Amino acid sequence: MSNTSAARRYAQLRETCVARGLRLTPQRDVLLRALSDTSGHPTADDLVKKVRKVLPTVSQATVYRNVQQLVRAGLIGTLERSGAAVQFEINPDHHHHFMCRRCGQVWDVYLDQVAVTLDRQRSPLKGFRIDRRDVQLHGLCARCTTRGSRLSAQPSIAR
Repeated sequence: MSNTSAARRYAQLRETCVARGLRLTPQRDVLLRALSDTSGHPTADDLVKKVRKVLPTVSQATVYRNVQQLVRAGLIGTLERSGAAVQFEINPDHHHHFMCRRCGQVWDVYLDQVAVTLDRQRSPLKGFRIDRRDVQLHGLCARCTTRGSRLSAQPSIAR
């Protein structure tokens, strides 16, 4: 992330915190800076490590609590996958995700149009209101695809 976009993201996060009534404690301010400088989808532990580079004595519980408050206030989102640590969504733009089934890495994907038609016969959602659509694409990333083709191209060694 460029310094300009990180600074802009930090300013947006601070403004939104104030607008939503969250106090800007020193710990929260460092967390906002860590989020602004982060790309991808960090876990809570990733964020604890980043915050501790600036505030070595901050407790894990303080960072976790602040992250959850930011989620509840809508400043960041969550990306939850079965069997994996919860990751945090820091990209404010509407987007979707590609998830590599081998290495577990997640990438943001921007799709031009996603047309969804609900099958009302098989989907009992009468009276529901859909607010947004999220698409998760699954497969192998370029690195894992290349690694897999190299492994399959190597002769197997008899044991």
